[in-house]
Amino acid sequence: MIKKALDDCYTTDDILKGLIFDKFQLFISWENKVESAVVTEIAQYPQKKVCRYFLAGGSNMNNWLEPIQETIEKFAKHNNCNSIEVAGRKGWARKLKGYEQKIYLFSKEL
Repeated sequence: MIKKALDDCYTTDDILKGLIFDKFQLFISWENKVESAVVTEIAQYPQKKVCRYFLAGGSNMNNWLEPIQETIEKFAKHNNCNSIEVAGRKGWARKLKGYEQKIYLFSKEL
């Protein structure tokens, strides 16, 4: 499920190690089987602390997106985060209610 969302920055082994060493957090939803998985990390900027979604995958998004967002928001508040960031493909903009697009991310391979 998460494997489909991986890019050239992470392998499944990187994610597993990040979860084991508490660098990343894993949120799942299920209805008779796992429907989604979201991986987050907490980032400390000089002026604020954020919870960042950086991998997500699943099926039946309409069933799980809002509930998992609520769970992650509670987790972020509990960990004194000031905001939530979502790193993802353009299509997420249509699905994320209450979020605003603040930046574009550009990348160049060297």
